[in-house]
Amino acid sequence: MEYVVRFLASGREEKIADVVSSVWSKDGSALALSISTKDGAGDGVVVRRFGPTGMFAAAEVAKGLGRYSKLVLTQDGSKILFTTDRDDYAAKKPTPSLYLYSGSSLTKLEAPKNDDGFIVNDNTSARFSESGKRVIFGIGPKAVEEKEVPEDEKVSLDVWNWMDGYLQPQQLLQQSMERNRTFDVVRLESGNLVQIENPKRENVQIADQGDGNVGLVVDESAYARETSWGDDLTDVSIVDIETGKGRSVWPGLKGSAQLSTKGRYILLIDGKAERIYTIDTKTLAQSEVKGLPTLFDELDDHPDIRPPYGIEGWTKDDASVLVNDRYDVWIVDPAGKAASRRITDGRPEHIKSSRIDLDFETPEVDPNDVWWLRFDEDDKRAGFDHVVGGRTVAQVPLSPKSYAGFLKARNADTFVYTQQDIREYPDLNLTTVALSSPKKITDANPQINDYNWLTAELTQWTTGDGDEMQGMIFKPENFDPAKKYPMIAYFYERNSDTLYQHRIPAPSASVINIPLFVSQGYIVFVPDIPYKIGYPGESAISAIVSGVNSVADRGYVDRKHMGIQGQSWGGYQVAYMVTETDMFAAAGAGAPVSNMFSAYGGIRYGSGLVRQFQYEHGQTRLGGTPWNDTLKYIENSPIFHLPKVKTPLLIMANDQDGAVPYTQGIELFTGLRRLNKPAWMLVYNGEDHNLVQRKNRKDLSIRLSQFFDHFLKGAPMPVWMSKGVPAVDKGRTMGTEIEK
Repeated sequence: MEYVVRFLASGREEKIADVVSSVWSKDGSALALSISTKDGAGDGVVVRRFGPTGMFAAAEVAKGLGRYSKLVLTQDGSKILFTTDRDDYAAKKPTPSLYLYSGSSLTKLEAPKNDDGFIVNDNTSARFSESGKRVIFGIGPKAVEEKEVPEDEKVSLDVWNWMDGYLQPQQLLQQSMERNRTFDVVRLESGNLVQIENPKRENVQIADQGDGNVGLVVDESAYARETSWGDDLTDVSIVDIETGKGRSVWPGLKGSAQLSTKGRYILLIDGKAERIYTIDTKTLAQSEVKGLPTLFDELDDHPDIRPPYGIEGWTKDDASVLVNDRYDVWIVDPAGKAASRRITDGRPEHIKSSRIDLDFETPEVDPNDVWWLRFDEDDKRAGFDHVVGGRTVAQVPLSPKSYAGFLKARNADTFVYTQQDIREYPDLNLTTVALSSPKKITDANPQINDYNWLTAELTQWTTGDGDEMQGMIFKPENFDPAKKYPMIAYFYERNSDTLYQHRIPAPSASVINIPLFVSQGYIVFVPDIPYKIGYPGESAISAIVSGVNSVADRGYVDRKHMGIQGQSWGGYQVAYMVTETDMFAAAGAGAPVSNMFSAYGGIRYGSGLVRQFQYEHGQTRLGGTPWNDTLKYIENSPIFHLPKVKTPLLIMANDQDGAVPYTQGIELFTGLRRLNKPAWMLVYNGEDHNLVQRKNRKDLSIRLSQFFDHFLKGAPMPVWMSKGVPAVDKGRTMGTEIEK
């Protein structure tokens, strides 16, 4: 391959022949290339150095018959890492070598001599620390020649053992990763090699972007079996990078841990006790984070530990950490000497603050110079501002918009961001740090003006249990309050915070496309759903039915032509709801769970995980096992209540679904069929939980529209609904035509 470097100012070009791979330094001053010539005489690695006007230096880094790959440069291009099989090229299966080029010298990097016998192998990868003073590279076992077994004697078998840490499906998915796993060695600035990882200590996170003297290990291996049902614990320890010695910090943690930027502290989340600690990595002294009104998510309703609100980052030299509560940000002294201090004031008006990282190349946070993104939890307005020394120096006030995509120029006081709402596409806007003269610099979706678009509004209501609820109502842009509209309720957990996000018409991967349906004359209602542990189905009924009634009471909804649709967790709730209410004229359930008993022991084939954790501690929120909470499993399983169904149901259950077993849809469909109740099931062959192929997405969009148009608008029934599509006609006809 010929490689061409063009200098934009002058138009001059440098051409380099026989290039296999290349990498530029971050500052653009150096280009490293691996070369492979036809006769092998020119094989090697070369580096080209550039100035403002062109190339001014070229150097041959390594040469010799062989393959050269995995090039890595320091930020300034002064050092190069690469692997090559040059030294062992004549072998039947050459062993690669790893080299470091620094200055004008070439050094071969090898594994430290120890009992594990690890070497630099085909899976080795290498990187520099941020400063370029250290090299971190992986080593692993020598390749073992497998004994050849005659084909007629090979047995293909998975052996499941009850004491396995991970079940066979997960092991099979991860076998390539495990076979190719390497363990990190650090080459210090002194040239000494320190092996910081081994089979009993993996995934060491080194502080200060590789330059720190401490590494953090969060290891779940001792509790691997328990992760299957959601009792996920970890052992937290630290490693001295200069010696490789480890120290235990917190065994059996139910929570999480992270290193401070420079590695002086560990921020440890004890989810079980709902406490947060900072731990000194030298002395292991602990200091509890105190003084904040809330540290853990008040709205979380899973039968598990609540997640923390998180942090905004560490200040220079780890002097303090910025910790979030529900609304505000606090400066916390990790040494525990100074009291926590609030630096925002959002709680009185329910305004959340999160830091905008304009300078993502700088890991530290300056609390005296911060950009804040503001969000009103009550009415969903957003804005952002620049606070310097506690004083707001520039501001975009709260408005019915959503903001994202902040990116500052490296060498100028300008930045871009996106601004959007239901009608405004998230185009790029350019402004200065003073927020003077913001200007929209893209216009990516002007065709919005050619279509009947949609409006979005926040709605609130009270359930029969007295709970205050929020949701969203989407109406056609040409909405007429005197008309009666068909309505579809779509739902998935809580969505009202997305009120002012732009929604794009697109073929459906699983759920109704809101702009499409609204532009075709539907009202779409999206309620938030809070859950009571052990009663997920009942919780959905309480929120959705009361919300639908509150919207219908406004007079513009045709109560006889209301539908519901959801996917996955939402699909389950659709399946449950049609067993409890007949207020809907049609329902669509994508990837639904119909039988909590069989689903509990099923496998998520995309990850290999057994689904038990999801029911005991996760999204399904049953909070127990089938043998301890049998009645809850029965009450919340649609399959046991199918005789009560009066609503026509469209199911999608794809045969390669990696999240919800495809058989769950079959159980639901065949149960309804046995009861002689109207149901249809779409099975997209080879497709996952959500459709990937665009042709299938387009097909689903058509069928969703035809299904709801028939039952909610009185449109004629297409052939796939009236007669079906026989297997002998599969691929020849889609059945989407209207029967004449």
